[in-house]
Amino acid sequence: MGPDVWVDVQGTRVHSRVVGPRFAPVVVLDGGAGQDLRAWKGVVDELSKEARVVTWSRPGLGSSELGLVGRGSPRIVEELRIVLEALEVEPPYVLVGNAVGTFHARAFAAMYRDEVAAMVLIDPSHEDWLRRLRLTRSTAEWREMGDAFHKEVNLLPEGTRREFAELEEDANRMKRLPILPAMPVWILSCTRFDERDEAAGRRREDTALWEELHSELASSMHPQATVQHITRSDLGSDVLEVSPQTVAEGVRWAIEELRGR
Repeated sequence: MGPDVWVDVQGTRVHSRVVGPRFAPVVVLDGGAGQDLRAWKGVVDELSKEARVVTWSRPGLGSSELGLVGRGSPRIVEELRIVLEALEVEPPYVLVGNAVGTFHARAFAAMYRDEVAAMVLIDPSHEDWLRRLRLTRSTAEWREMGDAFHKEVNLLPEGTRREFAELEEDANRMKRLPILPAMPVWILSCTRFDERDEAAGRRREDTALWEELHSELASSMHPQATVQHITRSDLGSDVLEVSPQTVAEGVRWAIEELRGR
């Protein structure tokens, strides 16, 4: 099977790729809101000789067709399982999510507990982020932030807008998840703060809150899970592009933990 595969997912053509040794551990990469499979190129290059690496562009992203309107985590999990079956990669998987893609990874692990061996959560979205962030802003500041965000989102392609429309409900879904199975979990917090963040209205203390929420996420894992939480103040939301080797390190850690069991 070549690296590019088009899968029929409930009547929608979805772009996917699988590379790497056939009998190596299966690593599944899922991007943030609006990220298609191209975002993972550097990570795939890092891992493709030692793992069987799956990437996909969710419906509405990249070269994949739009598909069904609702883009919440439960639907995305089912779509991903269809893709994995078509690619003939069998569980258990090491699930790697970036940003909001970590919501989908956590939902997958909750819905199909026997199919997930480990998780690598890259700068994960957190269900309590907006509520806690709002406590640090005045009413006027919060309204201004919201207006700026919606103006920015409205300029994005339709597939990406559909994903952003589901973020609030997906955050609520994360609050209702059961404790996930005991497994290796690697969490990366990217807390870089520079002039770009300041220009966008973010504050240095926002990064401290971001790290705090990730620490709470790490603590919420199964008591028998092996959890490693790494903070990198030199990395930001562009981590997949500027430091794919860091993501690869997390995946290798998870695979080594599994081999030691």
